[in-house]
Amino acid sequence: MKSNQRFIDKAKKNAVSNFDQKKLEYIQTHSKLNWLSGNTLIDPKFSTPNKVRLPDLMIKGMPEIILEHDSTKLHGELGWENERTLKRNQDYARANRPFFVINEDLAKLLGLDQAALATYLYYHTLSQFRAYQL
Repeated sequence: MKSNQRFIDKAKKNAVSNFDQKKLEYIQTHSKLNWLSGNTLIDPKFSTPNKVRLPDLMIKGMPEIILEHDSTKLHGELGWENERTLKRNQDYARANRPFFVINEDLAKLLGLDQAALATYLYYHTLSQFRAYQL
């Protein structure tokens, strides 16, 4: 377990969170919801070597809903993600963890405020999650 904790600490330190931090802070301060950053998810269904993922933002509760903030340059087009981003999305789906992606470039192209979009997509994802609970 110590090895796993060292990996988590190293991953957090090397994460690209500084790159996205200003964009994520905008969503956190302008959204009507309490988005949390700096979360660590561990799930045996994740494909990463230590079964760890570090989502951009998350709302804790039942269910925990994950927000990933992507750009075309790093992640590919929404719907045609690069291999690494697709693996991340598949991990969340495989682990039955509700998530959505805000593609910064598409939001700008459509003139959408990303904080308002995050609020809307949270409730949309929550609605879908609840619909699949039988």
